[in-house]
Amino acid sequence: MSLQFILGSSGAGKTRLLYENLIEMSMEQPEGQFIAIVPEQFTMQTQKEIVTLHPNHGTMNIDIVSFKRLAYRVFEELAVTTLDILDDTGKSMVLRKVTAEQKRNLSLFRGHLNQNGFINQLKSMMSELYQYGIRTEELDAAVEESESALLREKLKDLSVIYKGFQKEIEERYITAEEILDVLCRVLPQSEMIKNSVVTLDGYTGFTPVQYRLLELLFTYAKKVIVTVTIDPASNPYKESRMQNLFYMSKQIVCRLTDLASRNGITKEDDIVLGADGLKRFADSPAIGFLEQHLYRYDNACYEKEQKEISVYQAGKPGQEVAWVAGQIHRLVQGKQVRYREIAVITGDLPSYGHELVNQFEAEGIPYFMDDKKSILENAMVELIRAALEVVQKDFSYESVFRYLKTGLVTDRREMIDRLDNYVMALGIRGYKKWNQTWEWEYRGSRHLNLTELNEFREEVLGPLSRLRESLREEEATVNTMAKAVVDCLVECQVEQKLEDYRKHFEEVGEYSLAKEYGQVYGLVMELLERMVHLLGDEKMSRKEFAEILDAGFGEITVGVIPATVDRVVVGDLTRTRLDEIQVLFFVGVNDGIVPMKKNTSGILTDADRSVLKRHRMELAPTSREDGFMQRFYLYLMMTKPKWQLILSYSAFDSAGKSLRPSSLIGDVRRLFPGLEVQDGKKEKRSVGSLAEGREYLIAGLRDYENYRKDEMFLELYRWFAGSEEYGEQVRRLVDAAFYSYEERGIGKAAARALYGSILQGSVTRLEKYAACAYAHFLNYGLELLERQEYQLATVDMGNLFHDSIDLCFKEMEEQGITAEMMTEGTRKALVKSCVEKVASDYGNTILQSSARNQYLARKVERITDRTMWALVEQLKKGDFRPVGFEVSFSAIDNLGAMKLKLSEEEALHLRGRIDRMDLCEDEEHIYVKIIDYKSGSTRFDLAALYYGLQLQLVVYMDAVMELEERKHPDKKVVPAGIFYYNIKDPMVEKQRGISGEEIENQILEQLKMNGLVNSDLEVIEHLDREIETKSDVIPVAMKNGLIQENYSTVASEKRFGLLKGFVREQLKRSGREILGGDIRVKPYKQGMATACDYCPYHAVCGFEQKVKGFGYRRFPSMKPEEVWEQIIGESEEAEESHEGMLEESKGGEAG
Repeated sequence: MSLQFILGSSGAGKTRLLYENLIEMSMEQPEGQFIAIVPEQFTMQTQKEIVTLHPNHGTMNIDIVSFKRLAYRVFEELAVTTLDILDDTGKSMVLRKVTAEQKRNLSLFRGHLNQNGFINQLKSMMSELYQYGIRTEELDAAVEESESALLREKLKDLSVIYKGFQKEIEERYITAEEILDVLCRVLPQSEMIKNSVVTLDGYTGFTPVQYRLLELLFTYAKKVIVTVTIDPASNPYKESRMQNLFYMSKQIVCRLTDLASRNGITKEDDIVLGADGLKRFADSPAIGFLEQHLYRYDNACYEKEQKEISVYQAGKPGQEVAWVAGQIHRLVQGKQVRYREIAVITGDLPSYGHELVNQFEAEGIPYFMDDKKSILENAMVELIRAALEVVQKDFSYESVFRYLKTGLVTDRREMIDRLDNYVMALGIRGYKKWNQTWEWEYRGSRHLNLTELNEFREEVLGPLSRLRESLREEEATVNTMAKAVVDCLVECQVEQKLEDYRKHFEEVGEYSLAKEYGQVYGLVMELLERMVHLLGDEKMSRKEFAEILDAGFGEITVGVIPATVDRVVVGDLTRTRLDEIQVLFFVGVNDGIVPMKKNTSGILTDADRSVLKRHRMELAPTSREDGFMQRFYLYLMMTKPKWQLILSYSAFDSAGKSLRPSSLIGDVRRLFPGLEVQDGKKEKRSVGSLAEGREYLIAGLRDYENYRKDEMFLELYRWFAGSEEYGEQVRRLVDAAFYSYEERGIGKAAARALYGSILQGSVTRLEKYAACAYAHFLNYGLELLERQEYQLATVDMGNLFHDSIDLCFKEMEEQGITAEMMTEGTRKALVKSCVEKVASDYGNTILQSSARNQYLARKVERITDRTMWALVEQLKKGDFRPVGFEVSFSAIDNLGAMKLKLSEEEALHLRGRIDRMDLCEDEEHIYVKIIDYKSGSTRFDLAALYYGLQLQLVVYMDAVMELEERKHPDKKVVPAGIFYYNIKDPMVEKQRGISGEEIENQILEQLKMNGLVNSDLEVIEHLDREIETKSDVIPVAMKNGLIQENYSTVASEKRFGLLKGFVREQLKRSGREILGGDIRVKPYKQGMATACDYCPYHAVCGFEQKVKGFGYRRFPSMKPEEVWEQIIGESEEAEESHEGMLEESKGGEAG
């Protein structure tokens, strides 16, 4: 029985010597037993190394184990029956039960039990107490000795929970941390240990229970050999302060030596390596210098020129990882190293691991991620979580489609999309709605097959309905809920579907996914069985059951299989073991990541731990201690490569927030004063991989003018274009880079197939065509529609306002209420009644579906009341009376305004609806006023009319006048005005001394109509009898009985006639262009406004001003008189052209 240390610095060859000696001893003593103990994550790598070194390429009588695996070997030898192991998930479940039972005995923790993450913190604390062998008596003693009231309360509550936890699992389970305690009790009986030579390698420290086990191994094993990393020049038997780099190593040596001495164990001479230089760094003296001086603070500097160590600064993590990938390609393609001789290490594997995986897969770099994969993103786990959420949230939209889109319910993806569209458009929420037969339709659902949709609904609803029925009660036993989940999985045939996925992944070479999908069903079933075993008869809410299950899923991981031997290892500072590495990339060397800041949000603070340490209660390290320990891990990792060490960091995070380099960068640069940081921004771009070459080529094509003489770009283009594999791809890239838009129509035949020979639609359709022909084609030709959503959109608010105002006027007419008779009380009652009726007809469900919509419903009533007040006041001031509301026109009415001949075979048939039509009649005249309500800020713009963007009012006036002329052939029909009324509730500043009447006048001024008014003074007086200077009804200002042109929007009756003719010609022209197949991507731009501003089709048309051929049709701003000049000029030209055609026609007849 003896103890021997193999001591040496990192790279001295301790592990190699240990394994060579172990192999030699095992071959000399074939009957002997040799046990190599290494950390759990190193067992496979160690096995590989020993097999490689062994002359017979086998481990023979050498066992490579971790402490845990050693325990199971001994248990197996002695036929020790152990209790079931309680893993972290089980601990969380037991703690939930214990804390609920002990709640009344807790003081400080009582209010935190339902706090998110608190049970997880308690679980970590329990694990720590077990790991460090803390007994409840020690906790109670610490309570008595503690001077801090807060710490006393914490320890009291911890003691209560610890005792309850132990009582709950007593004689049923043991924790994973207790396995070594059991081993300590039975190890003296093991013959295997008594005949063994035991080695320990790869450890930087031991827990109290591991020290107890080692003490027993010293006593019962033949020999124990331990490797310790330490500077050979230092005294390993002299303990040092924590700041010393080898503090932990000295602790190991001193403590094990003391244990050996106390038990009378022979201490053999140490084997000390590295005193005469390190073989690992024979070809890289700079890394050797780093090993000798890092964190020694001896003011040493490496003055020679060196290339082994470099530092790179990237812009962001993505750029940093892309640079690393490029460097790996260069190293491998230059045949300097193999992939397996390269490692990439980071202090933040969760963040950088994602970036590295994406980059390496994109660039075809084989890699092995040294990390266990969580199953939280697995389809089966997602299915269970989503199904429980469906029941808990009563079939919310998000939960149902989260469930359906897992890929394990149905493979009918198109039907899921159709179902999704239907549910979103109609706002179907809740089990009651899902369980009804769907008979409703929505805008854009013309091609919907409701029978097929209902059949699919019933198919996917079945398992969820039965799960809901099983979990109907707000609280149920865990046994009931677990069974319901299993039944749902069985009904969905999840096990078979997972097996199908596993086979598919194997076929396509995705072996890690194949392994995951092959294991996940069994792992989930084990978790559910464990829940039933631990908490079977416990009653809990569905929410709590889902949370426990979620915590369990979060703890389950599956190992990842390396896809190939020749691959880059990606890992972290503490878990990953590297061997025979030539090049090490250390990425993410930023402050906060290296060294990683320890999470201090646990149950005990660093101050608490320091106090307990003074009371001889050893627990996990404090943040300060952890910081010193991380320096040792950095030293170990950075001295792994034989040839090159590359450190890299980012200047900004992915969100653009500034980052600082780690203090490690400064420490290294102090050792190497000549070491310059390579700045990724200033570095000349180079190409080291196909992916980088492709990116360079694309950048050159995108900015061809600046790259056209770039030799690298030209060479890359020649290579890619001439490649069989990439030639076609390059041709497509070139086509895309030099794409130019050419105006092409669809042709007359295709247009006729889409629209027919008679073009039908609203005036709005023609306005949309004037804005952009391509958007018109997508909307009215291909009928592409946005997904309908069950919400009050702007258009819905407009409809509610329109319908409410329309109904108010109709009710006034039915009840015989004139404008003069309207009182405030009558108006408010009328508005309330009408808005409620419109809301009911519109669908009260949507108006009550959210607090926002309820507010909007109240807003509709308030603004409708303000609108009715203003409209009635405007009527009171004039002689016009409403005679029509929501008046519809179409080609059926045989009106010239709505039925336009385009050619012998083609015609344009329009339809439209006027919000309100008012008439004023005298003995000789019928005066017509048209009003269109606008819930937005639309203003009448003569230039917009000229460009075809505002045609409605003129077309409607044209149609109304034609109708009135038919009705009253004995009277002259006169256009009085065309107006927009903007529905709003303006605010005015209240000033001291201003009366209520004056405030109302100010509001009325802001609510006056805007549009075009007949300049005839008689007409103006009919519109506003009270006008003296500035009207608060119409856009007209007077002075000395004359119209002030600069402050008025007026036109003579003749000009109204010109407008009518101009608009008709414009409609005909647009109609001919549409039927001619015009689909040009030529949106208009007028000032800052463009047709693209609110267009839903931008992703379809691809309009981009930078692309050759694309561009706006620019509509210059024009003053009203300039517009009139254009209209008059075009009308005169049209008149002359028409007269010319008549003359030609007469001449032809004479001939």
